[in-house]
Amino acid sequence: MTLQPNVGFIGLGDQGAPMATAIAERFSLHVWARREASFESLGDVQFARHRTPKDLANAVSVLCLCLRGDADLLQLIDDGVLHALPSGAVLINHATGDPGVARSFAEQCLAAGVEFVDAPVSGGRPGAIARSMTCFVGCLTKTLARCETIIGCHSQHIAHMGPAGTGQAAKLCNNALTVSNLRNIVEVFAIADDFGVEPASLRQAFKHSSGGSSILEALGTKVTRENASHIAKLNRTDVEEFAKAAKRLGRDVHAIEAWALRGAARLEEVVASLTMGKGAKTRK
Repeated sequence: MTLQPNVGFIGLGDQGAPMATAIAERFSLHVWARREASFESLGDVQFARHRTPKDLANAVSVLCLCLRGDADLLQLIDDGVLHALPSGAVLINHATGDPGVARSFAEQCLAAGVEFVDAPVSGGRPGAIARSMTCFVGCLTKTLARCETIIGCHSQHIAHMGPAGTGQAAKLCNNALTVSNLRNIVEVFAIADDFGVEPASLRQAFKHSSGGSSILEALGTKVTRENASHIAKLNRTDVEEFAKAAKRLGRDVHAIEAWALRGAARLEEVVASLTMGKGAKTRK
């Protein structure tokens, strides 16, 4: 009989808390956080609380991180978390970052006797709560086999893209395409409104036609007036991360970047048009 691994989780934020909660329903969960409110966000699930990140790392064989980005992960490594993990442990990075940095993390983990999984997720807090996220994975096939069940607690779709770095690359491309499509919606729906077609009715019709898309379906439902401003900020960060990574490869992505950023800037506007009814313009 194979023993279930102890799973650690650091990063109990807006998205990370429901991911950790999902893991706790199937595995022994160990957590660390700076703020008391972060522990409260786990609700009624059982978990072991640790005083420091290194203390947590000592107690687990799989450590999941859902931090703000590469800098936060590097800080944990500098603070000794990597070397506090037992030999043969798995480190899963769910944050979005640079593909090249992910490859560097993988090399550091290899030198420390730890297996690294580059595993950014898509779906946000709603997807984490619904356990329907998509996880883009970059790692060895044998490493994914060790932790696929853990990732599957919160991610309905696990896409193995290749070695470390390819998960981040896939996520960055996903983000750029999503926000670029948002700009397409903003522009086309503004024209539809001028034609006298109500945006909400048009979106409903597009659910059953080739004009439909995941981002269009999310507008006004998962993306609401209440959270649109926050999501717009995340969209801008997504586009900027994609552009920086692409520019490091010598690619000119100015046109994509400018187009997509304008879509993020008008997110609140288009969400309002889809929830206000006829006559609410998608452009000012």
